Amino acid sequence: MVDGFDPRTPVESYHPGPPRFVTVGDPIRDPVFVLRADTTGLDMDADIDPHDHGRDNLSPRLPEISATPTEYDPTNFEWSVTSVPEGSDGDVLSFATSTTAVPRYDAGDDTVAEFEADVPGRYRLRLDAPDGSHEMTLHAFPGTDPQADPPRIELDASYDEASDSFHVESNAQLAPSSDAAREALSVQFLADDRDMLSTHDIEISGDGTTATVPRDALSGTVGRVHAAAHDGRAISTQDVLELHPDGTVETPNRPPAWLDDAVIYEIFPRSWAGEPGETTFETLVDGDSETGARGVEYLDELGVDAVWLTPIVPAMSAGAVGAPGGPHGYGTLEYMGVAADLVPEGYDDPVEAYRDFVEACNERDIKVVFDLVINHAGRDIYLFEDTIDRTGEPTDSGLLSLPTVESWDHDATTFDWFDRIDVPRYAEDGTVLETAPRPTGFADTRWMPNFNYESLGLRSYILAVADFWAREVGVDGFRCDVAYGVPHSFWMDVRELVRSVDSEFLMLDETLPNDPAYAASQFDMHFDTHGFTHTAQGVATLDPDSRTHPDRLVEDVLARRRQGHPEFTRLLNALENHDELRLLNQAVIDPADPDRESVSDEQWERAMALQRACFAATVALPGVPLIYYGQERAISRYGQGRHRGEGDGRGIRDGEVVPRTDVRPGGRQRAFMNWAEYDNEHLSFYRTLIDLYHDLDVLGPDAALDPIATDSDVLATAFVRDATRLSDVTGPDRVLIVLNFEADPIEVTVPRSVDETNLVTETAVGDGTGALEVETIGVFTLDAPLDHDAVGF
Repeated sequence: MVDGFDPRTPVESYHPGPPRFVTVGDPIRDPVFVLRADTTGLDMDADIDPHDHGRDNLSPRLPEISATPTEYDPTNFEWSVTSVPEGSDGDVLSFATSTTAVPRYDAGDDTVAEFEADVPGRYRLRLDAPDGSHEMTLHAFPGTDPQADPPRIELDASYDEASDSFHVESNAQLAPSSDAAREALSVQFLADDRDMLSTHDIEISGDGTTATVPRDALSGTVGRVHAAAHDGRAISTQDVLELHPDGTVETPNRPPAWLDDAVIYEIFPRSWAGEPGETTFETLVDGDSETGARGVEYLDELGVDAVWLTPIVPAMSAGAVGAPGGPHGYGTLEYMGVAADLVPEGYDDPVEAYRDFVEACNERDIKVVFDLVINHAGRDIYLFEDTIDRTGEPTDSGLLSLPTVESWDHDATTFDWFDRIDVPRYAEDGTVLETAPRPTGFADTRWMPNFNYESLGLRSYILAVADFWAREVGVDGFRCDVAYGVPHSFWMDVRELVRSVDSEFLMLDETLPNDPAYAASQFDMHFDTHGFTHTAQGVATLDPDSRTHPDRLVEDVLARRRQGHPEFTRLLNALENHDELRLLNQAVIDPADPDRESVSDEQWERAMALQRACFAATVALPGVPLIYYGQERAISRYGQGRHRGEGDGRGIRDGEVVPRTDVRPGGRQRAFMNWAEYDNEHLSFYRTLIDLYHDLDVLGPDAALDPIATDSDVLATAFVRDATRLSDVTGPDRVLIVLNFEADPIEVTVPRSVDETNLVTETAVGDGTGALEVETIGVFTLDAPLDHDAVGF
């Protein structure tokens, strides 16, 4: 616990929160969560899909939170069903349901519930809590087609003085690929059960997609309206707006305004100095003259708007020599602290060193995004150690040298804080590594046990952690690791807390694959690793004959709306991150058979040109550009990897290189920053495009994307960005963009009405005949819409 820290929460009661929209057959459930489940010795084949519908539950919200381990008396909480639709048998509540062959451990507290509608209609649940009884509404739509693309909504409202009422627009839309009839599209509106406003006061329009709310129905208080759309086959993401008695309207489920033209920069901190063991927050703030490292002024000069550091808290891997994956910090040992090796001399309080970094960034208008790792912790964290009663001898070596667990302390306050299954964990020789009920872990590793969000004590503690970094320290956002491993209900609680601290606080999720459900009052921005990132790497792959055509990048961005992501939500356009292969590295080196010595300068130059074209796509296509440190300095060519060579077994199995291992021979995912040697033209290209992104609103995430089909084998793509529907646009409101992935400049034929000045270089690249030369990226002003067949390569 941090001395003097008194966590706060905006929550005033145990009410379980906003109403929910579900479909029949798609339950609110928190299943066993294990990636690559270890079923050694169990004589079973467990197929556990953590992405199946997402983890969720119904939980009391907590009017008090604590930074010290406490647990709640389960007898103070009781769930019941008060009303169901006609035809329901009423058996819709459950607790700790086991959904896999691996039996789930159930503590039997029943403070956190699961729900599954058996017929369409309205359900009312009641939670009896220490402060009284609370009602919660759930609306169930008919069962959905899992293959159908969902509709979208984006709630908005205006106050009409003449009628003294609010007109609510759902802006409901069918998915672009949907063949459902427009008439099938309907919207359900629900008042928030915590407010004075009643659902009965919401008057639905004739077409079922708009509504009217009399102002006097608010009874002088704020009224929240929640809604979801259904097209007969699929359900949209839930949205909400707030109606105020003075006639104003707020839409709290929107990204912070500063994100609209932001470029995000990710740093693997312990690689920043360029040499092992040299990075501290002094390096990150001021640089290091001995290593040549630069500090936050480098980020300022580059033009980035937000910096995301991978974990900086005390963690198992951080202090381990030869840690698998490097000192990544994702096995937390202390949630409200800063790792000692990152703290420069002279600080009595390690957190102050991080505060100084945040302040230095904020002084330059750079936001700081904290990596929040709450799906799992490190094995040696005291919260987990306290649950162990008796141990045996260690069974392996190195970082993973963990003792066997012969018995657990079921009476420990934090015993139920960890996700458990009711079977032992066995070694291949039959040795019991952990007796039942053994914990699950991230990727089912022993050294990163998963948390259990059915525990109110855990929820209280992690909310205190969120409050500490958001309010006490003052970070500007959270990047949430393994967000798909934490229930939706808890992310709603986190968002509610951090937005009460800072209405512009950013929530970024790691969901693999991306999932629009996390846009429902949870996250503002989402990973798109299985879409944009992997496609970009396919465009730049080592084998020219198997390269993905760059048109796929455009298709991936368009697919986000087809997948059901609301217009207002944001997705990352990233080429790589600390978990993914470096795009430049894999463009010239076979990860399974790395031979850097054989790569010629010409091959490197070609690969760097491909990387520049891919980065241009991150800037030119709708989304939020992300740069992984060193990408702009061609770190894969000039940087030093973390593998120590002969004798270092990381990334090697049975004598063969494991291609996707984070630290391996030839790998550069977490390489040391190359400060001394780099390509200045490559770096300048990044700076130029970042400046252009800031200067032209038409490149922002809200401008429309209109693809152009050229039916060409040329490795190039073209599209139009259109901001004519936006207000206060800086720069042209309509542009043609051409991205070239070929080795040489290409000639692009366009109508003569297209302005021949490339806004990237601010030079004319045509001769007046409608033929334009594009080296990597061309951005050309359009005065009118462009025919889809008007551009050719």
